[in-house]
Amino acid sequence: MALDLFRDKVTVEPTSNREIEIQLVGIGANSIPTEPERNSAGLVAQKFLAFTDWPHGLCIRLEKGIIPGYGLGSSGASAAATAVALNKLLRLHLPNIELIKLAAHGEIASAGTPHLDNVSAAILGGLVVIGSYEPLDIIHLEPPRFLEICVVIPRIPVPPRKTEVARAVIPKTVSLSQAVQNVGHASAFVAGFALKDIDLIGRAMKDAIVEPARVSMVPGYQIVRKKAIEAGASGVAISGAGPSLIAIVNSRKVSSMTVAKAMVQGFEETGIKADGYVTKPSKGAILVGDGT
Repeated sequence: MALDLFRDKVTVEPTSNREIEIQLVGIGANSIPTEPERNSAGLVAQKFLAFTDWPHGLCIRLEKGIIPGYGLGSSGASAAATAVALNKLLRLHLPNIELIKLAAHGEIASAGTPHLDNVSAAILGGLVVIGSYEPLDIIHLEPPRFLEICVVIPRIPVPPRKTEVARAVIPKTVSLSQAVQNVGHASAFVAGFALKDIDLIGRAMKDAIVEPARVSMVPGYQIVRKKAIEAGASGVAISGAGPSLIAIVNSRKVSSMTVAKAMVQGFEETGIKADGYVTKPSKGAILVGDGT
């Protein structure tokens, strides 16, 4: 689900050479490689140029507003914005489904493999479900009107290429009962969006496979989760590959800021400073300027 919280801004300009130049400023910029083959925006640009007759090079300027490495979709946002910008600059008029396929290659920089989840949400906005990869089937759903999201970011160090590390702890095999639980929860979660039932969405935010394997990577997880539920959150989960946590809130019933403060307090009780935010679902990537 795309969130209207932090933002990356990507500017693309033609250059006189045939190279791809990456310029980085903003939060976490010093930790992000500028070599195109190691940068999410650079990888997307390489894919674009591979099937076009563009006679120039590219300068891509990334203004990072999304902190990298904390489960907030930072690399996916940069990749998605680059795809949207290049589609305009190169006058390709590609549909969103093709932009998503191209943007997915940018995730190799952080995750080691292409994947669609974050870039799909960043381009389309709202909630996306990847129904199938072959053939590609992406379902887009609008969130309920009063759904708000608390995002709490613990101030703890994360390892380089953290997404790869987080994927490495996922079990290679699962039991039938685990699979049944997750299919049921996923079905209920999507039904909650279709029915605009925020409480159902929250009840369905239970993972029997991935999250239990990653809990050890988020110090204080159980305490923070308990604090959020007690404060009125409908559901709690690790955001992406962590260590940030998210809580779904029905703003008609509960103050989202109260929930966010309770989650921050939960981290502080374990000796960890954290920053709490309240946001809503985003409409996805937008073009700023005329794109020429």
